[in-house]
Amino acid sequence: PKLDESFFRFVPDDASQGAALKAGDGDLGTFFDYSSVPDLEAASVKIVQVFSGYNEGMYFYLHPENSHPALRDVRVRQAIAMAIDRFSFSKDVLLGKTQPAISYWDNTPYIDPTLQPWPYDPEKAKALLHEAGWTDANGDRVREKDGEDLILIYGTTTREIRQNAQAVFQQQLAAVGIKVETPNYDSDIFFGGYGEGGPAATGQLDLFEYSTVASFPDPDTYDFLCGEIPTDESPAGVNWLGYCDEELDQLFQLQATQIDFKARQETFWKISKIIFEKVYFLGIWQDPDLWGLNSRLTGYKLSGATTFFNIIEWDITQ
Repeated sequence: PKLDESFFRFVPDDASQGAALKAGDGDLGTFFDYSSVPDLEAASVKIVQVFSGYNEGMYFYLHPENSHPALRDVRVRQAIAMAIDRFSFSKDVLLGKTQPAISYWDNTPYIDPTLQPWPYDPEKAKALLHEAGWTDANGDRVREKDGEDLILIYGTTTREIRQNAQAVFQQQLAAVGIKVETPNYDSDIFFGGYGEGGPAATGQLDLFEYSTVASFPDPDTYDFLCGEIPTDESPAGVNWLGYCDEELDQLFQLQATQIDFKARQETFWKISKIIFEKVYFLGIWQDPDLWGLNSRLTGYKLSGATTFFNIIEWDITQ
């Protein structure tokens, strides 16, 4: 190796990391907010995007008995997809450095290539809600059906960019007659499992937002399996949607047996299309890792699967 030593520093916040990179006290940093990018670039810190399987998305709690009745109708979920302007959010808030996500598997060979992001079309969203029977009969700007208002709880972590998304999408959903409440949680609480009383895992949230990846670069995930719905008897289940789609489950079981790449790819194309069309997961933005590098660091290659795979080739030039 060309380097004698590598020092890993843990900093308390994005500002501390940015200051270290700009001052030359750090050569490599990551996981800072998009809002930090212009300041870092102005200080000649090179920004590199590395896809590591993460796509920020909105999940829907669809338990057949405990979920909000509106969300059990695919037309309502499709209306939500078209009521929020993810394109402007990516341009204005994420500085145009990413784009709306389509699926769990963006930037991999496992997404159906015919799929395109849901368009921003609030008028179509209103039409779908009306078709599904959710109307504003009393004129209070909140749709209702069978005496129940269309009020949804949309929760996520305290990460700033996610709070920004909540604020923007809350207004846009209100414009089509969907009232949204937006609680936030520390990550250790939000990601708590069913046995720990986590708000997403236990169905306290109608909509919940985060990004995750199971086995990147392998596409397999347990998040949609029928047998992974958490219960008192099986609290470790990771299907926080609380819903069993038998067709989807069979396809996931099939891909787990396929060793021919093309055959498995075609199965995942079917999987990605079902999840997209039924809006079990609504992609919000592609979420690559952002790395900041100082100019004196050379020879690096960055991989979303194994970050330091070629560190033997890294070097420092004074």
